[in-house]
Amino acid sequence: MKKRFKLYVDSSRYAVGACLMQESGGRDPVVAYASKLLTGSQMNWITKQDGISEIECWGVVWATRKFRCYLDKREFDVFTDHQALTWVFSAGTGNAKLARWAMELSNLQFKVHHKPGTTMGHVDGLSRLPMESVNALTMADLLNPERTEENGVPSSVGEPSETMPEPEVAGPDFEGRSDSDSEPELEDDDELELEYATEPTEVETGEASATPVTPSSVDVFGLDSELFLAEQQEVTWIRALVALLQDGAVPLDPFLRRRLVQMAPKHCVVNGLLMRTVHLPANVGPARTVTVPVVPLPFVNTVLHFCHRDLLSSHLGLTKTLEKVRRHAYWPGWRKDVAEYLRDCMKCGGGKGPRPWTSGRMQRMPVADLTGPFSLLVVDAVGPLPETDRGNKYILVFVDYFTRWAEAFAVGALDSITFVDAMVNGVVSRHGVPSRLLSDNGRNFTSDVAKSFYQTLGIKKLFGAAYHPHTQGLVERFNGTLIGMLRMHVDEAQTDWDVYLPRVMFAYRTAYHEALGDTPFFTLYGRDPVLPLDVAFLNLGKKWKSNEVAQYRRELYRSLKDSRHL
Repeated sequence: MKKRFKLYVDSSRYAVGACLMQESGGRDPVVAYASKLLTGSQMNWITKQDGISEIECWGVVWATRKFRCYLDKREFDVFTDHQALTWVFSAGTGNAKLARWAMELSNLQFKVHHKPGTTMGHVDGLSRLPMESVNALTMADLLNPERTEENGVPSSVGEPSETMPEPEVAGPDFEGRSDSDSEPELEDDDELELEYATEPTEVETGEASATPVTPSSVDVFGLDSELFLAEQQEVTWIRALVALLQDGAVPLDPFLRRRLVQMAPKHCVVNGLLMRTVHLPANVGPARTVTVPVVPLPFVNTVLHFCHRDLLSSHLGLTKTLEKVRRHAYWPGWRKDVAEYLRDCMKCGGGKGPRPWTSGRMQRMPVADLTGPFSLLVVDAVGPLPETDRGNKYILVFVDYFTRWAEAFAVGALDSITFVDAMVNGVVSRHGVPSRLLSDNGRNFTSDVAKSFYQTLGIKKLFGAAYHPHTQGLVERFNGTLIGMLRMHVDEAQTDWDVYLPRVMFAYRTAYHEALGDTPFFTLYGRDPVLPLDVAFLNLGKKWKSNEVAQYRRELYRSLKDSRHL
């Protein structure tokens, strides 16, 4: 019989603590201790109705995530000194945040027990343990005019040693993170402000260009542009940079002044929002430049969620997630945070296995003889899959060799009539007639009905070598990616995959493609789609008037010409 785990959790107004134990011979030896500081917005929960319950419940959620490798598929007990948690997970609640966390925890097998606080000293101490920084500099240190050599900061800006040391934080919940050789180098201002201090800054004009706002409690899965702007104004270095860009107000501190002057050319202010200019290199054609918002700390999890876990992103890998974040947001140390977020993603860890081969970098196939998008199309079928409630068992897949645009249709059979119907209604009616169509030697592609269809539309039919799927390698590789993306969302019976198929396809089309150096969506349409993050963070790009169609058409033509230049 498996030994039962016991998870003790306690929270204070500024930290949460947890202690994992396991029954053994009448005793409960400790397996692990853990604690974590609350973020600025989380500390503000205490002022809200149900705020104490939210903090206590967050402690349970965080602890179960931390010890998921021990608790998954196991029965265990949760002990807390907060009486309300004994009914939150069973009787339900009208608080949306608590309900969402209760839904997340419903996948685990546990019982909640109340214990008096006097018997919870081992975790109470962890939740109140002071966290002291070692050789760490915050913006408050930089803005303090009385700083000296003794606190590790040079007193003269002309000294060769004037660099900002890497923060080294001591505490039970902070783990060192190192870059692998394959990860890109850090941005030149990643070291500037990793702790997002909120102390006010002084400027030579004697006025603040942005009025400070009171700290706001931001739900990490909420999207609110006003709160986003307010949280930006709470970050000292962002407020100082906005003052420099808008009013020319220069900080009194020489070190901060030099760093902000270096950063200024890469940033701009749009409607009070600090934006960063990002250059997007391309494998073919000229590079592109986009502006993205500088994200304050409370919204970092929002960006990571919508760029990876959301259905319109569908748990794609590190390269694609890095590129999606690069095109939508910026904050110091974002690459490390993305890599860590993917390492901690439970669905990716449980649903993705290692590839059976060592793959090289993707290369674009020679396409000099193609006339443009959808001039060469490759088709294949995936299945049989578990039959859905709508009677679908297969996926019919079309991929364009030129733009890597993919179409996928859930079908109930793979006969020739179904194939022709899907191609006419899903491909030809939307993208036009392809010049050539490549497929394997399946009967649905070689029947008399299919041959008559090719002849009627003037499509040149190409067939791959028998028993050699490498001929259709592009679509075969996409099939594996598609199944992996669907696996992240289907239920246990796997009978609802066709419901998720359209949105998963959107995630693929808007994801970075290594062979293209861009997204299939941009390569086909010459523009980027508007995503939920763009709407929430006011990152909507240039606005066009109704009488500027001709100018838009010219710019779109140049964009398409550049992206398809080979």
